[in-house]
Amino acid sequence: MRKVELRMNEQNKYEIIKKLVDTNGNKKRATLLSLGCTVRTINRLIIKYKEQGKKGFVHGNRGRLPASTVPLDIKNKIIIFFISMISLMQTSLTSRNCRK
Repeated sequence: MRKVELRMNEQNKYEIIKKLVDTNGNKKRATLLSLGCTVRTINRLIIKYKEQGKKGFVHGNRGRLPASTVPLDIKNKIIIFFISMISLMQTSLTSRNCRK
């Protein structure tokens, strides 16, 4: 089984929910003091904790690239294009200066 790495806010939620489940704590106090979410959200997090454990607190989009991401090969082509354009402009400027 892989070790689950949580980010700071995910780890905070996990620890609070774990403590809440282990000690059968007060859900309203957890919402007001710690998490800042509703009792309904606390209930959903408790169900996630019981079903999936620590893995349930990892955000679903982690590791995915945005849909609008430009592929790396296209980025490289654009960079090469602009570098070649700049070098052409520089050579044309130097050739103009030499003619004068």
